[in-house]
Amino acid sequence: MLLAVFCGLAIVYFNTNEKQTDFSLLYFLIPILLSALSIGIYRGVNRQKEIFNSYMLTFDNNGITREQLNTQTITISYIDIQEIIKNSNGSFTIKSNLTVNMIGVPPQIEDYNKLEELLCRIKHISTNTSNSFLQKFNLLLPVFTIGLMVSVYISQNKIIVGVCGTILILVLGYSLFAVQRSKNVDVKIKKGMGWLILIIVYILWAIYLKLVR
Repeated sequence: MLLAVFCGLAIVYFNTNEKQTDFSLLYFLIPILLSALSIGIYRGVNRQKEIFNSYMLTFDNNGITREQLNTQTITISYIDIQEIIKNSNGSFTIKSNLTVNMIGVPPQIEDYNKLEELLCRIKHISTNTSNSFLQKFNLLLPVFTIGLMVSVYISQNKIIVGVCGTILILVLGYSLFAVQRSKNVDVKIKKGMGWLILIIVYILWAIYLKLVR
């Protein structure tokens, strides 16, 4: 988030002819943005803690149900369980025949050993000792996305703008689709993703203006 804020300020600064005026304005904008960012992170962390602590996993005669505050309930019947994976960090992933019906079980859950025993009775637990590509490089994805955005707004080369803009739109569009489709993302985050549509429209407009010059 910090990187996004400073890259946004850099885009504004390098895209204006009044460098001195804009530079002076940064002394006013940066403290305000950092304060807003701090408040947002503080409130977001507290909200996520509340959601995390509300996690509940229920086993009944029909299947497994995961309930969580402000998050869509997921129920997987025993016959629909495709795979149960124990990940390298101790968490479990319960996969069903439907991709959207996937239950993630955090390693901090109470009665961990009893849970593992129950899961073993349902289906053989496979072990995942390595992280996926996205898990390994998840910290680089925001940097990559912001780099594409900077390229679109700062570069004057039409080929760079066209290529980077296309990749950026695809990344943002897929992110929006994945978040809205997921049953493991809370409602507030889904509603808050509406701003991403405005960003995509604004990026498309910026690409259009640069390509038609």
